[in-house]
Amino acid sequence: MKSGWNRRSFLSALGAATGSLFSPVKLSAEGLFSKKSKPVTPAIDGNPIVPITSGLGSTGDIYAELGVTPLVNINGTITVMGGSVMKPEVMELIRMGNQHFVMIDELEIAAGKFIAKLCKSPAGYTGLVTGGAAAALVVGYSAMMTEDLEPRLRAIPDVSDFPRTEVIIQKSHRYPFDHQIRQTGAKLVEVETREQMINAINPKTVAIHFTNILSDKGQVSGPETVEIARAHNLYTFNDASADVPPVERLWTYPGIGFDLTTFSGGKDICGPQASGILIGKEELIRWSLLNMSPQEDRIGRCCKVGKETIFGLLKALEIFVNQNYDETVKMYDERAKVITDAVAKFGVTARPRKFEPNALGNVTPYYSWQIEPAKMNITGEEVIQKLAETRPVGIGSTGAGVGGMRGRDPNAPAIGSSNHGGHHPHDGDPNSFGFAVWQLKDGEDRLIADRLVEIFSSAPKA
Repeated sequence: MKSGWNRRSFLSALGAATGSLFSPVKLSAEGLFSKKSKPVTPAIDGNPIVPITSGLGSTGDIYAELGVTPLVNINGTITVMGGSVMKPEVMELIRMGNQHFVMIDELEIAAGKFIAKLCKSPAGYTGLVTGGAAAALVVGYSAMMTEDLEPRLRAIPDVSDFPRTEVIIQKSHRYPFDHQIRQTGAKLVEVETREQMINAINPKTVAIHFTNILSDKGQVSGPETVEIARAHNLYTFNDASADVPPVERLWTYPGIGFDLTTFSGGKDICGPQASGILIGKEELIRWSLLNMSPQEDRIGRCCKVGKETIFGLLKALEIFVNQNYDETVKMYDERAKVITDAVAKFGVTARPRKFEPNALGNVTPYYSWQIEPAKMNITGEEVIQKLAETRPVGIGSTGAGVGGMRGRDPNAPAIGSSNHGGHHPHDGDPNSFGFAVWQLKDGEDRLIADRLVEIFSSAPKA
């Protein structure tokens, strides 16, 4: 659906608010490293931001050049939409990371120490930058089974000759990402109760998995899982990929005693999309690095992490840890108020904000608005659909299912099409609509407000 905007006016308006994202920023290295160091060689590549005068990017609109629709993100930090928004400082460190070559293993080890210090990790723990939290599952579980033994490092996922290859998981903790555990060759053993968990342990058991966001669904808590594992000389892995904020979880979960804990770098930490953080015991982290790129003939060679991603993730993590989250939420409230003020003249009113700061995952305020059906003949679902149909830049997507594309199942019964991952009426009320604003860039709240004014101005009167 065409709106009153055109692509040039949209980008011009947004560029005024976000231009600093693409311009060089003078930063000090003090915040990233523990001691000051004088720059050695003048930066060469990547130093100036150069204009592109020919080929891809020369129009200033790479999305149009490729024929794809850019989006304003009101859906959330979902991978199928690109995750989250990197801050200018993160973009700057990515650029700075491109200035020199470095031995990746050396950089990973240094980055791990930086992560451990910043995240107040227990003694004997360190960190690792991975190619996302899913990659952390692959290399972490591989590490548990291969240790530092070269024949095993080359053989995995053929674990037929490995002594311990079974991973216990609560049935209620099964989720799409246990595929990454299974791809290492490990066998998952489902249990439901504490007694079943203990009885499932045998000489082939290597670890117990804990899916943090599903912890309220299971009968065995995180601390109990660690206690049982320790009593039987087993490893534990806590997948908390989308579970910060609160920021304290970066150190409380490892502090519980999990041998490995992973967090996504590309969600609310707002680092590079293809980045993750693995925090754990030094020995396990070393074995994890042995299982991943830049090493060759490894199961995790495909989980490559570039130097630019490592630097970007470290800066994003530093900003995330040091932020005043109360001020961050206040900023979200201000964005929502821009929308509320704009639609008030149509009799559309803000509903109470929903915010559970201690929810298990994807913690952010959710804002919604009530349409007065006596004034306008339009439903909340129609509003969301019209936002998504906005061009040249869509506002959200009604087809952004978090699981991504799906293959053909020849055994599945034929069913009608359904909307996976779209926005549903708030509390089942067809006269309401809502979304989160945490991934909006500066100025996009006003763009949404202006588009809603267009939508409600053209809506049929009741």
